[in-house]
Amino acid sequence: MLELYNFSQSTCSIKVRLLLEEKELKWQDRQLVSSNHDHLSEWYLKLNPNGVVPTLLDKGNPVFESTSILEYLEDSFPDKSYRPKDIYLRSQMRAWLVFVDVWPGPAVRIPSFHFGGLMKKFAKMSNREFRSLRLKRPLKSEFYRSFDKDTGFSEHQIFESFAVLDRSFYRMDSMLQKFGGPWLLGDSYTLADIAILPVVDRIEDLGLDGLWSQTYPRVSDWLAAAQSRAATKLAFYSGSRLSDQFPDLVKGAMSLSNWSDRFKKEFNSS
Repeated sequence: MLELYNFSQSTCSIKVRLLLEEKELKWQDRQLVSSNHDHLSEWYLKLNPNGVVPTLLDKGNPVFESTSILEYLEDSFPDKSYRPKDIYLRSQMRAWLVFVDVWPGPAVRIPSFHFGGLMKKFAKMSNREFRSLRLKRPLKSEFYRSFDKDTGFSEHQIFESFAVLDRSFYRMDSMLQKFGGPWLLGDSYTLADIAILPVVDRIEDLGLDGLWSQTYPRVSDWLAAAQSRAATKLAFYSGSRLSDQFPDLVKGAMSLSNWSDRFKKEFNSS
């Protein structure tokens, strides 16, 4: 039995849950609680020295980093494959996986924390408690130093993250056009779609879908199709979206259009 240590709301965790459900594999959901800092506990760091989620256990062996887990599941359970058979398309898929890990994956953290309620737990801490917790993080200490625990990120930082996301939506639109859709690499739903879906869904959930809705309508069509898949509905169980966890703060599609409109106005004039 596969075991997945993960957070319900983590975009990287959802990415792996999507593939597990698409492949119809049997797995146990070892859900950790981010507010309890389970991922920084001594027992978990023995499984994943990076102190992040998710971690997959297969026969007791830990596999970590979400993209690595996707490839591991593809290698281990190839009968229902989500890699393109065409070697050129496979190369494009792998290039896209790297792009997602380097650009939109990290960029989505800023609006998620600032608008999604994820900083509520930090506001309750003293500066000393927050600093102590930050220093325990093997990989993300610098990220936690980049914002004020009480006021969040600056507008400049938020708009910089929007610029990265805008480039990502442009790339998606270009891929949908080049390969003819309905999926990023053409007729078949692949790891390329799975890798970016949690990010795009998160942006819509936060109410920032105005970043693409007018400029890149193909992305809206792609998202609706991806969200309608049976595996997607299973992977996004209750609590997976920030609107589930913080309904007083996160209002869903187009609710932060004032922010996306301001960004586009500033972005187009610069």
